[in-house]
Amino acid sequence: MPNHFIAKFAMGGGPPPDEELARILDQAESSPDHEAWFGTRMGGKKWDDVGICILLAAPTLDGILAEVIGRSDRMPDEPATRELYRDCEKQFAAWWRIRNPIRVNLESLEAIPGHGHASGRRAPDVFRGQVAFAYWDFGGACFDDLAARVGVVNLYVPRLTKPDGGIQTANTLFIADYGCERWSRPEFPLYGVDFSGGEEDQRYGNKKIWVAEWSSENDVGLRCGWSSNSGEKISRGDLPELIKRGLGWWSLDFPFGIAKETARALGLNSWPEWLQWCGSDGDATELRNKAREATSRAGVAWALRRQVDEDNKTAWFPLFEKLYRQTIYGAREVLLPLHRAKFCILPWASSAIRQPAAVVEGFPGATIRDRLLKGRVSYKGSTAAHKNARQAIIAALKSAPFKIPIPCDVAAKAVEDRDGDALDALVLLVASWVAQRLSRGEWKQKLDCLGCSGATIEGWFPI
Repeated sequence: MPNHFIAKFAMGGGPPPDEELARILDQAESSPDHEAWFGTRMGGKKWDDVGICILLAAPTLDGILAEVIGRSDRMPDEPATRELYRDCEKQFAAWWRIRNPIRVNLESLEAIPGHGHASGRRAPDVFRGQVAFAYWDFGGACFDDLAARVGVVNLYVPRLTKPDGGIQTANTLFIADYGCERWSRPEFPLYGVDFSGGEEDQRYGNKKIWVAEWSSENDVGLRCGWSSNSGEKISRGDLPELIKRGLGWWSLDFPFGIAKETARALGLNSWPEWLQWCGSDGDATELRNKAREATSRAGVAWALRRQVDEDNKTAWFPLFEKLYRQTIYGAREVLLPLHRAKFCILPWASSAIRQPAAVVEGFPGATIRDRLLKGRVSYKGSTAAHKNARQAIIAALKSAPFKIPIPCDVAAKAVEDRDGDALDALVLLVASWVAQRLSRGEWKQKLDCLGCSGATIEGWFPI
């Protein structure tokens, strides 16, 4: 039985192909095991082995390369998948479980090696027509071989030769200047916090929290929240005091608000009321369920994203299955204590912008896409291609216009962290820097725009 396949997503009857690719990547990046599910109309055969698939988004040659680890005739009982596909479950005959997806862009169908398992025909002959699914023989190529051959997307490195003059290969990255003007050094220290709404230990901290720190006088430092020394651990509840002690600008990667329509369904009229709601009785799941019930009673769609999410093409809405714990616990355990302490949280406290300490929302994926690599790249995963992407991001951070002084040991730690959490904390230094470069007038203008559209409760992040 074949254990590889190629599938083509087309318009009509299902999610738009490009959105489906983005959804799969985002689901995998938010999964501890870097896994995701998707459906196909082709039923397929029983699957009992680890294989490889290429998913194409017709009519483009954008796609995903991933390991295939399972198949089911029914939608999986996995909350995020059920939430995403709840309106189109009956359209699919098979559900595929994949791992370690990476974004690829083919120069042509000829770039796909091998041939159809049953037909013996090559990809141009099979997929230029109406065929949307075919079991495939990749000619013995392994996952990393295929990643190198079909073209991992957007691993932009400006220099195409090695320092010794040799030609650079697809899987080797070197730090190089982008040839653009260097930014002026930040006025105050910068901090980036990769946040977690997951389980934590009150003694040892939170394994999924990472904090990066940089002042213009020192190299970048990087801390994990988990420590065998209780005095060095970082839990969510430790962050407010850590932030108040740290003079500088802080970027945190969780949604600071919710869609205005969702807020109205909850009877909330201001951002402080949202923080108070998150601080009410019940854990994050209980509060999320109350929000879902309230939106249902009010006739408000459940999966509403904020305007800033729409503008920046984020995949999840703030109360999505994979995100709601971060959203609610971030508001309850970090933002609410800071708000009560009258700390400058932007954009709401734009009148206090001259303070040398402020907190802003960050979104590492958008910063990487728009500031570092000029496009989306898959960097959370355990394959050589994912590691290569993490190296490219580090190279961009150390290159112009940023020239962030990341020591070799810090860079190595971020590259080796397959979950990408350490790297996200470093990327958020750029988000803090972008926020610090905006004037008080620019922050106030954004707050006024949110007020005019009735979206003050939603919040906003610059990238």
